[in-house]
Amino acid sequence: MKYDAYAIEDFLTEESFVNYCLGTQQEDVLFWKNILKEQPELEERIHKAKTLFFLLAVKIDPREKQQELNKLKLAIEGTEQQVELLEEVPVRRLMSRSSWISIAATILLCIGVYSLFNKKEYGNQIQPYAAGAKSMLLKTAYNERKTLILGDGTKVTINGSTELKLDDHYNQEKRVLWLNGEAYFEVAQDKEKPFIVISGTTTTTALGTSFKINNYNNRAHTLVMLNSGKVSVGSLVNEKVVDHLQLVPGEQVEVTSDRFAKSTFNLEEIDNWKNRKLVFSMASLKEIKSVLKEIYGIEVRSRNQPKKPIAFTGTFVNEGLSEVLKAIGFSNHFTYTIKDDIVTLDFEKK
Repeated sequence: MKYDAYAIEDFLTEESFVNYCLGTQQEDVLFWKNILKEQPELEERIHKAKTLFFLLAVKIDPREKQQELNKLKLAIEGTEQQVELLEEVPVRRLMSRSSWISIAATILLCIGVYSLFNKKEYGNQIQPYAAGAKSMLLKTAYNERKTLILGDGTKVTINGSTELKLDDHYNQEKRVLWLNGEAYFEVAQDKEKPFIVISGTTTTTALGTSFKINNYNNRAHTLVMLNSGKVSVGSLVNEKVVDHLQLVPGEQVEVTSDRFAKSTFNLEEIDNWKNRKLVFSMASLKEIKSVLKEIYGIEVRSRNQPKKPIAFTGTFVNEGLSEVLKAIGFSNHFTYTIKDDIVTLDFEKK
């Protein structure tokens, strides 16, 4: 959608948005209400843009307002030309000096307020991961899980065949990790230090929350599932985090290429994953493969698959992969082999 990549100040360049803020054109008001309904992830940015609009809503003509917005952008980007640019804008003949001073003061106030908004949401610069540096690197083998507590108190549960890297300067100005595989994060609260997980080109940013990311190399998508709190999911573009949407508990987003598809899920799924709880009820072979892939982080293939459909029922809690495969294989007449992170089921020929 057009507005996904809009920063807060970009909304103010839309005439229809200005009319929405003022409530003067019913058609524009309905349009933006509809945008909020269709894209609830924009709600926070639109609210802040509306606040910024009313701070800027002094009586100056459109040309001057655009010039002020340009200066606002420059100020946010760290430009040192604020004062010079303020002096370049000609004052209308009917405007008194005191009125212009009020306008300038309002603009500067807006810059300060917007910079505060911008600091935690859109200003995250990420340096590339430096291979061979002192960064922490943790790997797990297939069917292996590890749990660790990071220096800030964040708890991470790492699934099999997963690689997790920590930034050299983790927990200084920000908390940055790189993930290839699957992990569940219970993030320690720290409003001043964003917690950012980079999985491929997908970024997940949180302050204090719990969520799971699935991002194995052999899969064409990244899946982020939110258990508690709130996270924003976006992309890493030119070493900068660009937010796209926000999740609330029970929501997940599947990222494929640059497509972000949001949906809901049952929170019990995360509890089952944490406890390695597998529940099968007349499950087909396809369902069995899907559950094993989700819980153990492995691919399941089959040979000599029987024509008669499989309908397996059973429950496993915190069992190893081999034990689960033996139990399912006993009743469905297959043996199995495991190589790297691929399981092959060999069904008996009949």
